[in-house]
Amino acid sequence: MSFEKDFERLQKLVEKLENENLSVEEGLNLYDEAIKAGKKCIDQLNEGKGKLELLNKDLSRLSLTEEE
Repeated sequence: MSFEKDFERLQKLVEKLENENLSVEEGLNLYDEAIKAGKKCIDQLNEGKGKLELLNKDLSRLSLTEEE
């Protein structure tokens, strides 16, 4: 699933938790699902951050090589 879809799912889960009258069991299940969705989003963001850092290093090396 894409980050956007995972984030949208997380938003819907949070909205349900905030706005619906849920039993304790339903609330706990939704909360668990929201935690998992949030973790997935964080993992995807961290992966993207790592890729950006590698690209920036490559760009820095290219810039240094061109100046020499």
